[in-house]
Amino acid sequence: MILRRVFEPAINLNARSEVNLYRRTQTRHRPLSIAGAIGFLMILIAALAAACSSGPPGDSQGASQTDSGAEPPVNVIFMAGFRAQANLPFVAAYAAKDQGFFSEEGLDVTIRHSSGQNEHLKLLLEDAVQFTTATSAQVLRRRAEEIPVVAVALFGQRGDQGFVTRADSGIETPADFAGRSVGFKAGVIPAELHALLQTAGLTVDDVELRAVGFDPRVFMEAEGVDVYPVFLDNEPDTIRRAGLEINVIDPHEFGVPTLGLTYLVTEETLANDREVVERYLRATLRAVEWIRTNVDEAVEITLTYAEGADPEHQRFLLTTDLENAARVDGIGRGTLDQWTALRDLLIEFGVLEVDVDVATAFDGSIVDALYEGGQIK
Repeated sequence: MILRRVFEPAINLNARSEVNLYRRTQTRHRPLSIAGAIGFLMILIAALAAACSSGPPGDSQGASQTDSGAEPPVNVIFMAGFRAQANLPFVAAYAAKDQGFFSEEGLDVTIRHSSGQNEHLKLLLEDAVQFTTATSAQVLRRRAEEIPVVAVALFGQRGDQGFVTRADSGIETPADFAGRSVGFKAGVIPAELHALLQTAGLTVDDVELRAVGFDPRVFMEAEGVDVYPVFLDNEPDTIRRAGLEINVIDPHEFGVPTLGLTYLVTEETLANDREVVERYLRATLRAVEWIRTNVDEAVEITLTYAEGADPEHQRFLLTTDLENAARVDGIGRGTLDQWTALRDLLIEFGVLEVDVDVATAFDGSIVDALYEGGQIK
């Protein structure tokens, strides 16, 4: 349950004094002198005036929950699914806090970052955090495991995984992978690779598969792998900045259905605190609109979280994510058809072993309602 600050209504001491005074006057039966009557009348007038000045409940002139009469902010925690960097869903939260969009929505948001080992997912399920991030494929895998999480905004209209080759290698399309060494990370051959090869009539049997780590030097060295798997919004820039010219091969550009990062909540939060989810999404999507025209300032805000990070590299990451999130009808939106295509791909190549109802994995209704003519209302 989302934490809220609760204030007891202020007691109207003046009104209570008036009641007590009334009771005292009812118990006295001795006649009053003229001086006593005048004194009593003055006290009664003062009590009535004080009571009137306190105003009705909720009046900003009298006792209320806050000085302004507004409800106190709702406390929520956003935990990014990775270290601090300029991924668009991360920067949307950074900017929403910095620019006051959260405050305008009555939210007091604490921003944290996952330390790894799915910490963000564990804390989300414990309601220790209320919002986090995950890739669309991860969301579908969690639903296949019957974990009650729901994506409520889709930022990446294409996936973040692709491949790079040396510019002078002659490997520019999936058909050129035949007979070449192709890397894969974390011990898993991704569905994107299977599907990419399939577009050229190839399978993994037509290439030399090599398990590689996350250090791009295994690609950059002279005897390195021919085709190296990368995060498209990050590693191509790192490799180029190291002085190596490359070709970038994005599965999406060859017709492979891929999707990227989302905002994730639990089913319970969506059901019980839907208004808070709406306010969070409105604030962060307003922040995205601000980021689009203030990229340099957004990078500066990011660096207050990602201390020591290279500003130019963060700018590359952010601008790439903005390009990949673009939609005519509004950033953050998605369709069940997109999710169905991704699910079918993951099932076809064994990433998902059971079917998943995509309507349980993605609920875009809140974001859809926030837009009118492609603009946040």
